[in-house]
Amino acid sequence: MNILKSPDKAIMISVALLIAIGLIFIFSVSGPYSQHRALSSWHYFIRQLIWAFIALTALVICSKINYRKFLKLAPFFLCISFVFLIMVMFTQTQLNVNRWLSFGFIRFQPSEVFKITLLMYLAYILVDNKDKPKDLKKMIPQMIIAGLGILLIAGQPDLGTTMLIFGSTVTVLFLAGLKLRYLIVAGLAISLLGGIMVFGLGYEKDRIDDYFACLNDPLGNTEQASLSRGYYQSRQSLISIGSGGLLGRGLGGGGQKNLFLPAPHTDFIFSASAEEGGFLLCLFILGLLFIFGFSALKIAKNSRDMQGFLLAAGLGVMITLQAIINIGVTLGLMPITGITLPFFSYGGSSLVISCAAAGLILSVARYGGSPRVRFVRTR
Repeated sequence: MNILKSPDKAIMISVALLIAIGLIFIFSVSGPYSQHRALSSWHYFIRQLIWAFIALTALVICSKINYRKFLKLAPFFLCISFVFLIMVMFTQTQLNVNRWLSFGFIRFQPSEVFKITLLMYLAYILVDNKDKPKDLKKMIPQMIIAGLGILLIAGQPDLGTTMLIFGSTVTVLFLAGLKLRYLIVAGLAISLLGGIMVFGLGYEKDRIDDYFACLNDPLGNTEQASLSRGYYQSRQSLISIGSGGLLGRGLGGGGQKNLFLPAPHTDFIFSASAEEGGFLLCLFILGLLFIFGFSALKIAKNSRDMQGFLLAAGLGVMITLQAIINIGVTLGLMPITGITLPFFSYGGSSLVISCAAAGLILSVARYGGSPRVRFVRTR
């Protein structure tokens, strides 16, 4: 594919197409939900259009400024994100979670800010003055910082973002040189802790129960008791995707958006889009996400310095992993997590942070790339 030969252009094209197609389907599938809440059918489309303008502006700004300047401010950004994470714990609970902060007309998720600032901080702190990986055995304080942030997000609770940040952090540590056996031990320890939290303390246990109930009987009894309604959501998502067929029912022709499929413009927009656009549209969306992830890793590989390598690779993996989690949920392969599809789902903070991440990757391509120099993992 010729587009993959120019990774920076590939990223810009894939992001622009994902946002544009996302806007079309947000308008198409959000109408019944808007009307049910006594809002205009254009409400979510207009809001997302405004956020898209802000997000693309953030992408351009981040791509034009040398990423090394951002990384020098990474500790400050991380401190601010910690303040936001602590503040959100004292906000009023909405739908049994504490995930949003509001400042006037601006409403955002602090976890979205933390996930990008943490990767910036790691890319900055894991490299010494000679552009070599630091001795990671001496980086325990930094690992504790990452762990504290993950615990704060887990306490909201936000299972999806917790998984996403953990996966992205492990990837960056591995690329920075941490031996695989240490990561395996850490992964086993986290898995044990997660098992204790879920099955011992009941953390998000209703979502896990719903997931296994849906696996056992995807189209079964709708009276299945559920606190999270994950069983119902998974069933409706599978019905939406299955009813789309090869070509879909046509734009605006989906039936599941009529208050059958929850959150058709946010968490389950992939399902709603699949119903109207069909299997071919799904392949196109997956192709754009693949192009983005592949191009980000190619930019990372071409980086002439360690910081640029870790930043581009970490951000590329973060967005790709977020897409995998979201689509995995819609396909019934994972428990309901409440995580959005990057660049596509409705959501201002998610869109702005995703575009800012794409801008930083483009900054690495602009200021740190070299077609003759390749960074390879040395440990």
